[in-house]
Amino acid sequence: MAKIDFTKFKVPVSFNGSERIFNIGKVLGNAMKYTGSVVGDIGFDKLAETIYFSDGPVEIPAEYIRPLTQVINDGPFMATIKRELIKYLNGNA
Repeated sequence: MAKIDFTKFKVPVSFNGSERIFNIGKVLGNAMKYTGSVVGDIGFDKLAETIYFSDGPVEIPAEYIRPLTQVINDGPFMATIKRELIKYLNGNA
């Protein structure tokens, strides 16, 4: 299980170590529900809604880490956001 604050997601944006904070909750929630590769799973849809409307950390159940990783890989995110999200989901952050 991973716990991530999608409203204040910090990622590196340069080789010199600069970082930026992004609010990716709404984009990720929409991608999960409407453009994701997981269709018809009520729990995944509920998680998408929770992420979309969150104002703090959200717990990601272990069974949704793999499908969420697929949505992130296919989603409209900068590469640095994708890399950091996947690291967090896999417990490597």
